[in-house]
Amino acid sequence: MKTLFEQPLSHTDDPITSYKAADRMVKSGALSKQEQEVYEAIDSYIHAIRVAGSLHYTKSDFTAKDIFSSSTISYYTIQRRLSGLRNKDRIERTGEKRDNCSVWKIIGD
Repeated sequence: MKTLFEQPLSHTDDPITSYKAADRMVKSGALSKQEQEVYEAIDSYIHAIRVAGSLHYTKSDFTAKDIFSSSTISYYTIQRRLSGLRNKDRIERTGEKRDNCSVWKIIGD
């Protein structure tokens, strides 16, 4: 897992206010809360049982658009938290693209 310094929430040329906002998110627990909400939305999307006749199945992958269309979380929040979840070894990119979006999967799923 990468640390905040190895995987910063702000970019090198961002204004100081971006760094302060990132620091507040980490210290307040808001970052962890958002990551958990996004992960739960991903898990719900992946493991939602769909019934087509008598066929039950789960999905094996997702895009940020998939999660956005099936949750109440903003697309911006989903996009921003995927990297954090990747750095915590909870999800990974498959290397594919769908609808101009990276395709992801839950690790160990």
